[in-house]
Amino acid sequence: MTGEFRGGEISKIYDVAIVGLGVAGCCAAKAFENTGLEVIAFDAFNFPRKKLCGGGLTFKSYSLIQSLFGRIDFLIRGRAKKIYLINGNRVLESTAEIPFVLFVDRKELDDFLYRGLNGVAVHGGERVVSIEREGGVYRLNTTRDVYRARFVIGSDGVNSVTAKVCGINIKKALTFEMDVEADARDSALIDFSDFKSGYYWLFPKGDFYTTGFGDFSLLKSSRLEEINRKFNEKYGINGRVISKGGAFIPVFSGKLYSGKRGILLAGDAASFVDPFTGEGIYFAALSGKTAAEVILEHYDDYSSVQDAYSCFMKKFAVEFRWALFLRYLFFNFKNSMFRIMDVSREIHDVATDIISGNVTYGEAFKKFVLKSIKLPMRFVYAAGFNKKRQRKESKGLSSLDI
Repeated sequence: MTGEFRGGEISKIYDVAIVGLGVAGCCAAKAFENTGLEVIAFDAFNFPRKKLCGGGLTFKSYSLIQSLFGRIDFLIRGRAKKIYLINGNRVLESTAEIPFVLFVDRKELDDFLYRGLNGVAVHGGERVVSIEREGGVYRLNTTRDVYRARFVIGSDGVNSVTAKVCGINIKKALTFEMDVEADARDSALIDFSDFKSGYYWLFPKGDFYTTGFGDFSLLKSSRLEEINRKFNEKYGINGRVISKGGAFIPVFSGKLYSGKRGILLAGDAASFVDPFTGEGIYFAALSGKTAAEVILEHYDDYSSVQDAYSCFMKKFAVEFRWALFLRYLFFNFKNSMFRIMDVSREIHDVATDIISGNVTYGEAFKKFVLKSIKLPMRFVYAAGFNKKRQRKESKGLSSLDI
């Protein structure tokens, strides 16, 4: 931390200002603890606060957050040992001893992360209104005061102020979500029916289900709650609605945004959300932690900080382009894809590996192609070209364990 003479007094300059204290911002702040840097962090809301999110934790998300904050087992509300993938009346079921995905309430998770920050000047309920370059540092104007910092980590979501400062307008899509009281079993459900590029989810959280949907092609709609309720009724989810609301998510369009000189974007502010599954917790945690690490490693050189962080983002942009290709393939040939997965257990397993975060998209595509080549006749039949052969139909919706 340094100071500069202004108007007869020393104006404090922080080493780093973090804007937004969701998963990305909290992981960045935690990575700075005990490093000697002076860090200030802002969030527009007071905690605990509701965060619209399915709350699915892959094991790599779980491990990464736990490596920074310690044990988080007590936050786990559901463990999906069974996953149903559904399209129309076709049901594909997967079971495992080790859960495919863990589920948390984002209100509880984010509050735990927020309360676990030490050695950082935390300003909850204080919104950063604007950011501007001033005298070699950044000036942050908030709803309460003015602050200055050498570096800024922008983890302030899809409507990011920091992204706008970098000249970035994030492409967005709509999601909607309801928490509904229920005695939730440890089964998760993903229904692709009627969506051009998205799905409905039903995730167990102990004494309630989080239900919702998102579609990367959906820019606006006046029927969000109606659509959510229609799917809830399909699966008999009719308890008391605890909370509901809509939100935007970023849509990856071929590029991830690292920021610009001294400003590093993380999580949704970087458009760092899986363009196929919509999963964002892992990428938020990873980008927040990485942003802190590159600042620590290259603190004295803005260019080196930006170059290192850009390289990190570019690596994932390549992976996300694979995801875009698979998304296009899946949704444009959805019925055929479900028939293929129904015929081939190996290809079905590729799909659940993607959901669980256990495989890269490049690897998933190679596995899909290899398994398909090895089963040419079954592949042709599954794709719907062999009309003569009779086959067993899927179990149907009545068999669901929810």
